[in-house]
Amino acid sequence: MRNRITTASAVLAAALLLALSVTSAASRLSYSSKEFRIMFASLTFSAEEGGVAITCPVTLEGSFLERTSTKVRDQLAARITRSTVGTCREGRATILAETVPWDVTYQSFTGVLPNITGVRYALLNAAFQVEPGLGIVCLARTSREWQAAGEARREASGAITSLTTDSSLPIPTTGNVECPRFGIFTGSGEVFVQGSSTTRVTLSLI
Repeated sequence: MRNRITTASAVLAAALLLALSVTSAASRLSYSSKEFRIMFASLTFSAEEGGVAITCPVTLEGSFLERTSTKVRDQLAARITRSTVGTCREGRATILAETVPWDVTYQSFTGVLPNITGVRYALLNAAFQVEPGLGIVCLARTSREWQAAGEARREASGAITSLTTDSSLPIPTTGNVECPRFGIFTGSGEVFVQGSSTTRVTLSLI
């Protein structure tokens, strides 16, 4: 009996050491490219309570500060340096170019180390104007208090394939009395290395 207890304790200790070594070894994120492009075929900004909605193709381009970074919550990870809006299905949307670049911070990951399935990022200081029609003009801006956020989906190969917005996060708007108090983003965009429409950014843990 004593031998069995000793053996079980040794196995448990070995398992704990292995888990700790994996966690320690996967303490940093490493990207294959610093520059990236996120292409939303349709990104919707709508009133939190429903009603007013504007859907447009949107492209975001930016770069990570470093190819390798640590997993520290709220740490600045990247900056969006260019944003373009195509023809909207309804109304109009305009990026406030003077607010660019926008900050992107690391928030968390999903999955189990070292095989994570996604990374959550927040977007700060992004400002834009939406015009749903009838002379209504609304301004919206993200901040540390009112963040826009999304999860970058990571495949088993390490490729980041998409970024899906978190539609539960309200963003305050100002403007006409008809503007909603808060709006939300809904959409999923494809992620590529900047300058390519086929090559994915890959994420490794080191």
